[in-house]
Amino acid sequence: MNLLIEIAKNAKAQAITLRRGNRCQLLGTASRVDKRSASTACKPIPVDALRLSTLPAVGSIHHKSERGFTLLEMLLVIFLMALVASTGLMLTEGVEDQAKYDETKRRMELIRKAIVGDPTRTVNGAPELSGFVADMGRLPLCLAELLRLGDEVLPATVPKTFESPCDDTEIVSDWHLDQDTGVGMGWRGPYLQVIPESGGGLRFRDGYGNEGANAAADALDSGWDYSVTAATASLASEGMDLAVATDDVAAPQLIVSADWQVPLPAAVSVTFENQSGAPLPTPNPVNLVLRLYLSDLTDYIDSDEGTPDYLVLTKESVLGSSQKTESFKLSTPPLLPIGQRGYAIICHEVPSGDPDNYRIFDGDCVAENPVPAVSNIRSFSVLPRQTLNLALNWIIP
Repeated sequence: MNLLIEIAKNAKAQAITLRRGNRCQLLGTASRVDKRSASTACKPIPVDALRLSTLPAVGSIHHKSERGFTLLEMLLVIFLMALVASTGLMLTEGVEDQAKYDETKRRMELIRKAIVGDPTRTVNGAPELSGFVADMGRLPLCLAELLRLGDEVLPATVPKTFESPCDDTEIVSDWHLDQDTGVGMGWRGPYLQVIPESGGGLRFRDGYGNEGANAAADALDSGWDYSVTAATASLASEGMDLAVATDDVAAPQLIVSADWQVPLPAAVSVTFENQSGAPLPTPNPVNLVLRLYLSDLTDYIDSDEGTPDYLVLTKESVLGSSQKTESFKLSTPPLLPIGQRGYAIICHEVPSGDPDNYRIFDGDCVAENPVPAVSNIRSFSVLPRQTLNLALNWIIP
């Protein structure tokens, strides 16, 4: 109601103004009107009277003028948004490529440590002996040997033996450790920890997720290019683009001989410790060889004295409760793989025939003596990149 009253007053004021404006125009044209009459007739209306004229009209109280975008402005905004999006995409793509490259390099280092261990880690002040080479005494034939074994060889053996997943003609022994001698041999992986893929297969892929050219190749090397030449292992990833070699991530000398092999000296001293009360050997001189095991009991080298190719230990030359040191020579000193390596003093040609059946020297050399086994041989450590000066003991209880 109050609003209607204000509107009515406003309309009345506007009407008065209009009438006076018309009158002023008439007076201005009349020639006979005096100045006093004209000034009175055209006198301005007080401000308070006109203030009501500023009130908005009914129905327009909440009305605001709006102005839209022009086509040019819209095109400019779209162009700027596209430019920002493309720039962000290029920056993101570069970051993603770098992340995949870094992950590939990191995984290469993990493969290297799985094979030869981590030389920066120490145990009691000495480098830690770990990895495939320390256990098996050789480089893996393919990367699958770091993840799993093949089918078990039947009939079952103790310890168990398996086919290599790289070559079914290569037999791999399961890990076994003798608690008395501390000698351990065999495969004790996996040396790389992975989660099985959707198909159940174990794969350790590069940072790009590349796969092998076919299922068989993929099962062997998980999409990597891995090869062994002599004592060197090389590894490469095909990178982002499989069709070109420019973005390949390669380590042609991932592992070299010095990483896992140590030269053996030309002479190895062995101290015979006779813990019995009687002099040894009896009743005759014995012909002995030093046998060094590279991996399992079927992979070994024997000392070679030339002619004859054995060491003669004279009768009763090691007195009771005493020691005697002899030197075994090697005409061609071999390279020993890092790790815990076994050794034994073997009776030469007792019995004659297969060297695998030569007997252990335990004070005499007779056919009744045991053949070498994990339980009766000894061990020594071969550390990476260190000079090997062997001084071994052979205890005769």
